[in-house]
Amino acid sequence: MPEAYQKDDEEKEVAVSAPAQPEAKHEPEAGATIRKPKRRVCGLPLMWLLIIGAIIIALAIGLGVGLGVGLDNNGHGSSGGAYETPANAEYLIGGAINPEYYSTTGAFNGSGIALAQQSFSADLTQGVQGSIVMYFQHWTGDIRYEQLSSTGSWLGGDESTIVASDAKNNTPLSAVSYVTPDYVSTWHLFYIDRNNTLRQRSNSNASYLWVDGPLNELELKVWDADQVGMQACWYGNDYGDSDYIHAPLPGTNSNETSNSDVGMHMWYASDNSTFQQYGWRQGNNTTWEYQTTFENKNGHAGVGCYSWGKGTVTYVMMVNNENTAEVWWRDTNTNLTNTTAHPINVWVNTTNVAVNNVYPTTSLGYTNNLYAQNAADLYFYGYNITWAAENSTIDAPFRVDSSDVPLAGSHLSVSDLPNPSGGHNLVVFFQQNGTDISEYTRDSVAGAWSSIPVSIPPT
Repeated sequence: MPEAYQKDDEEKEVAVSAPAQPEAKHEPEAGATIRKPKRRVCGLPLMWLLIIGAIIIALAIGLGVGLGVGLDNNGHGSSGGAYETPANAEYLIGGAINPEYYSTTGAFNGSGIALAQQSFSADLTQGVQGSIVMYFQHWTGDIRYEQLSSTGSWLGGDESTIVASDAKNNTPLSAVSYVTPDYVSTWHLFYIDRNNTLRQRSNSNASYLWVDGPLNELELKVWDADQVGMQACWYGNDYGDSDYIHAPLPGTNSNETSNSDVGMHMWYASDNSTFQQYGWRQGNNTTWEYQTTFENKNGHAGVGCYSWGKGTVTYVMMVNNENTAEVWWRDTNTNLTNTTAHPINVWVNTTNVAVNNVYPTTSLGYTNNLYAQNAADLYFYGYNITWAAENSTIDAPFRVDSSDVPLAGSHLSVSDLPNPSGGHNLVVFFQQNGTDISEYTRDSVAGAWSSIPVSIPPT
């Protein structure tokens, strides 16, 4: 706001006229009005000057607010007054609803969240990595990570952990980790940049340097929306490491693996009702290839997947235009007989497995349970699914009993980790107030949910 100032007396110009000749004195007539001379400042009537000053001040205030809200590179600011909630608020989050909701500390309001396993046997033996890494968007807009140490505390999250600095506001995040045949632990992080281009950043314990991944060469354009779906998923044997420490896969013991054909799938929304699928096969480190298109889906909602277990069937979960989370499967075993009930190399909707009435921008997450945000109460619910292609079944849901209701449309990430007692724990991450990343955990069989604080550096 411009500063107020007043000229002192020495700056005023005073005109001195010659003495006037005396005039005859006349008394006013009865009922006549005596008009006093108007006060002038710098030659202008005082009223005009006050009006002009008020207009200048009003314009200056408006300009200052506009600049404060509209020109911040990171999209942070305040609304400077009342702000009308957009009609499509259910498809927005954080500052896209109201500029006052942009966070100024902690995590970005609407931060994507992604988890990557780090408990590969060699790394744990050498003490190089923690058991899990969480990627998130800092309030400054950077994509950063924190590691869960063996002591149970979260480490990192400062400027030394920046993975990318060109991400769009509240980009979805997706992470994939595995071990290569030559025992190199590898991590990939996927996000959407400010130009709505899909991006891949890669790292490994051979270099510990983040570099651009081969997906970037395709310049794939994601639908330009505040909330948009995107998910990468490993497929094939369980992360490529028979010694990998993990919770048992559904229907298996912890050491069972799948076939040797391994790689990654990528799904992303190209418009409000269409998802594209691309694939990358390990050993072909430079090429991602288009595979298929999914139509009549909600491009605002997230994607879930399960393709790293035993067998040759891949599962993907998407939300349709009626806000029902569907489960689709595809069997790639060409040695099987192709039938109407069980076609080969074709995506099939498992119509007897679905989650109704999910929030329009719900994230979907899967690790031994499918998780989705309910539209009625905004809590996240878990669903245990028995996987058997067209004969898959789903159990009654259980609620993630968080201390506060999750943010509507909060991003979500989940895992299932071994615990010291020999069992394993469900782990769920989401946001509750817009500056936080909240972690909730409980035993996989039963028990109460407990909250674990995740400290996020202010800078």
